[in-house]
Amino acid sequence: MQKICYAFLMLLMMAACTTSAPKGYKQCPLVTIKREDARLIQIVNYQDNFEIELVGFEGFCYYDTRVNQEKAKITPLFVVSKLRNTDESDVQFSWFTNTIKGPPAFLGKKTYFVETTLKKGEKRKEFKGKEVEVKIPVDMMYEFEIFAGLELSPKEKKYNQRLFDVDLGYYDDNSSLEPYHVDVRESPAQYYEDGSMAEPENLRK
Repeated sequence: MQKICYAFLMLLMMAACTTSAPKGYKQCPLVTIKREDARLIQIVNYQDNFEIELVGFEGFCYYDTRVNQEKAKITPLFVVSKLRNTDESDVQFSWFTNTIKGPPAFLGKKTYFVETTLKKGEKRKEFKGKEVEVKIPVDMMYEFEIFAGLELSPKEKKYNQRLFDVDLGYYDDNSSLEPYHVDVRESPAQYYEDGSMAEPENLRK
């Protein structure tokens, strides 16, 4: 049975997948998309050209009888948006799967290249990437976590953090952070004709 999962980017992490499965039922594959790996702004000639999002995946597990191996099949779901008026329509990027816990033979990172084209006048495109396979140890197939995300260079990751994670306290290395402070005082108490006290006003000095 095939299932579909969608990432909620406002959360720090999506641990896939949660559906209306019976209580105690475990699903496979266990895919996690971290917030910082789910979105990418591509810069061309110092301008933001495209926004790429990994919004979720389709996937299932099966036993490959040819090689006697449990495997997960994962199909990524992408959204590409054009951020400015430009004649450029070809979008190229990469995404990855990565496993960091489990038997050594199953650990490691794989990267996959993606290329798509926006039609003339098309500002946003939703599409599926190519299906990929990841080997899973049979004795821990429901606990074997697979991380998925967009492949970002250190420079791209830093730029993305500035755009999307300012609320988490990220600032440029050369900038000085000074807290925004407003002095507040209360005005003298005032009363209405019926004797009730008016709400004090908050005023800047």
